Amino acid sequence: MPPSPLRTAVLRLLACCWLAFAWLGSAAAADEERQVLILYSLGSDSVSTWQKLVHKGLYDELGRSTLSSTPAIFEERFDANLVGESQALEGMAPYLRTKYAAVKFDAIVTENSIAASFLAAHPELFPGVPRHYVNHGREGWRPTDGTGYEVRSDFARAIGVIPVIAPGVRRIAVVGDQSPRCQEWIAAIRSVAQGFNKRLSFEYWDNQTFDDLRRAAQSLDRSTAVFLLTTSRDSTGAQISSGELARTLAAISPAPVFTHSESLVQPGVVGGYVVSGESVGRMIAHILLGEPASQEHVQGYLFDYSAAQRFHLRNLPADAVVRNRPQDVWALYRWQIISAIALIVLEGVLITSLYIALRDRRRTNAALADERNNLEDRVLQRTLELLMANQKLEQLATTDPLTGIANRRKMTDQVSHELERARRFKHPLSLLMIDIDHFKRINDTFGHEVGDKAIVAVARLLTESMRSTDLAARFGGEEFVLLMSETNIEVAMRAAERLRSAVSMIHVNAEDGAPVALTISVGVASADPTGIQDSPSSLLVRADKALYRAKKDGRNLVVAGQ
Repeated sequence: MPPSPLRTAVLRLLACCWLAFAWLGSAAAADEERQVLILYSLGSDSVSTWQKLVHKGLYDELGRSTLSSTPAIFEERFDANLVGESQALEGMAPYLRTKYAAVKFDAIVTENSIAASFLAAHPELFPGVPRHYVNHGREGWRPTDGTGYEVRSDFARAIGVIPVIAPGVRRIAVVGDQSPRCQEWIAAIRSVAQGFNKRLSFEYWDNQTFDDLRRAAQSLDRSTAVFLLTTSRDSTGAQISSGELARTLAAISPAPVFTHSESLVQPGVVGGYVVSGESVGRMIAHILLGEPASQEHVQGYLFDYSAAQRFHLRNLPADAVVRNRPQDVWALYRWQIISAIALIVLEGVLITSLYIALRDRRRTNAALADERNNLEDRVLQRTLELLMANQKLEQLATTDPLTGIANRRKMTDQVSHELERARRFKHPLSLLMIDIDHFKRINDTFGHEVGDKAIVAVARLLTESMRSTDLAARFGGEEFVLLMSETNIEVAMRAAERLRSAVSMIHVNAEDGAPVALTISVGVASADPTGIQDSPSSLLVRADKALYRAKKDGRNLVVAGQ
């Protein structure tokens, strides 16, 4: 018996509905954004050259990705360069657990040894999330809870290139410290050194003060080369950034300074066969995108042109990259020159046309004079704009840290101190946690320089708005905390609302001059002045939860904590 027309129509309708639901489900799955957390051992780009190189490679590679959307990236820094390893790790586990309790990550990536050791020591954090340990610094380590990507310096090439390009070198002074990772590098160099016994002698300066190291470097001659490892402490425990030490040795040493890390190739440092921070960043980008991460091409030959010329180096490898090589004016400013000539020709044509068209000599001369004055005004205006931009760039380059306000550790100590004082004198205490809205979108759209400007603008507004008894701090990438002593929740809410309104009235300029508007979300928490039992972490957590609610409810809001 053939099916009835009604039954056939119903079956077709059901099939169409099933296909529509299947298509919507697949589209929703495709649009679901991947979320990843990156833990950095070192501080921000402004205080760590290595971190700046890693960030550049990471976002350059993400920008070249052919995927429809990049993942949502959450970044946390331990600031080990500034506060030390133990202080950087203190309180980090409960902070991460609380802050990201509502976030479901697809992957967690650590960069460098401190972050890797921390995550490996806390298996209870984010259980079940795939872990990727990049540049973890443990020889032969195979993590049981994730994947390891150890980048090991090829010291055979790093040392072997020295006598090739500097044949007069007969001795190598290896500069390091007593840290476990540096001692592993020195052990590897000692093994490599056995193959150069007939050509090179080696000395190991790994247990000296910085003053002794400077004096020893000044006494060298061209028959010796310095091989600088990533070093930050001396035998007394004194600390200095590796980049600053590299610049100092290059400035005072008559001998060439070689290294194994791209971050140490500072002005005056020769370079050598180095580990590339940008390549490590590109490897992390592939991990974030869920793609295979290759450790090939992470190392390569990199030299500074001025240092190579100073020490008369020759026979550089054919695949070497030479930085800071001077360029001729035409190669450097070719398009600017062409544009200027075209502009001059165009203006000449316009002036000639005006001269032919206007028969009255006086009006013609007046028009030419006006045009000349306008051109001079424009040139003067552009010169002033360029001068202001250069001044701003110089200020940014010499500012350390980025905002000039307190950091997380200072704020944590001050919260503890103010809580104790509030208990003693029965005073109220309030805390504002502030976050720049859509900061990732600002970075992705306008670049990190504009993001830095946004952070500095909000920090400046904070310092201008607060009282002398308040304390403002940069708590994370785009997060700030304002601690208001002797302030109850009502006053703090009004202050937060004024601050939110003030931020919405400011903007920063993109590279092309376009204004970028800013808004903030604020979470407010207050400690009870009568018998308060708050700890610094609980007060911060309540403020952070209030901030989370503000962002969840649409951003550009002020929300009070429970």
